[in-house]
Amino acid sequence: MALESHQIDASLLTWQEVTAEYDEWSGLLLGNGLSRSVCGDFGYPSLFEKARQDGEGSLTDDDRRLFETLDTKNFERVLAELAGAIRIAEALEKDPGAYLDRYRSIQQALGSAVQSVHVDFFDIPKPALQAIGRVFQDQAYVFTTSYDLIVYWAMGAVGYERLCDCFWDDYCFDPADSEPPKEKTPVYFLHGALHLMVMGSGVTRKRVNTSLQNLLEQFGRPLDGDEQARPLLITEGSSQHKLLAIEGNGYLSDALNRLRRFKDDLVVFGSELGKQDQHLVEALNRNPKRRVAVSVQREGRSAGEIRAIKANLLGGLDAAPLLFFDAATHPLGRLVRSGG
Repeated sequence: MALESHQIDASLLTWQEVTAEYDEWSGLLLGNGLSRSVCGDFGYPSLFEKARQDGEGSLTDDDRRLFETLDTKNFERVLAELAGAIRIAEALEKDPGAYLDRYRSIQQALGSAVQSVHVDFFDIPKPALQAIGRVFQDQAYVFTTSYDLIVYWAMGAVGYERLCDCFWDDYCFDPADSEPPKEKTPVYFLHGALHLMVMGSGVTRKRVNTSLQNLLEQFGRPLDGDEQARPLLITEGSSQHKLLAIEGNGYLSDALNRLRRFKDDLVVFGSELGKQDQHLVEALNRNPKRRVAVSVQREGRSAGEIRAIKANLLGGLDAAPLLFFDAATHPLGRLVRSGG
């Protein structure tokens, strides 16, 4: 049960105070707050609400009825259901055309929604991406719930000599060959990402830039030779629905299990681990004897709001101890704001 917020003070440590007391932090869990730090107007609107707005490339009435029937706003869930229906129709030698039409329409609407809100690569200062990448290199493990391309771009900005994403042969993920090299820091996308896709076979692979299209331009477009390939994005829904989607995918379930097994001290930056992320809190609580430091954005927040955030986490997250610090004082906050 969460503590009453009036029992908690609104004070926050600085990151310098945290590291002066405890100097070894080898894990990093990132949320959407990192993206908002990189680009102030890069919000996280509901992709479903964006896609249902009238206009070219929006969800049709038939598309919307599928979301209503499945009682979800998560595109990955609806596309996965349609992919299953297509396979069943083909196995029974029935015409899958109606399912394919909805599949393509919904995928196009998702692509249009993402492209309308996502920041452009060239609008982010290169030093900012390099600063983020260098922070990653200093960790043992990096986990992120952000599905945008900023984390992936930051990895590319510093190169892959010390970082990896566990997609090896032909950019595909193989659960039987997923152990990261000891000399590299693995980065795991816990809720999927714009550059990740599930092929019709069920294999998860990543897309890369081509000579004709960058990753953002490719998003929402069919994969050559695989009409049933779909983006791997766990964008919306309750924690329980997210967990069901994660457990149904080999890459995502491996990533979550890595978080569950990670026992070292962990920094949470850009996420307040709200009720929609309860599955992540439960994963962290499997190792309650380690330290956890959570960033809190002080700017624009009242003392009451800060107390409520702290009370919620103190009542649900097990750590020894659990610390709270001002996000703007962390290297990710400082370096991003200054462009590097």
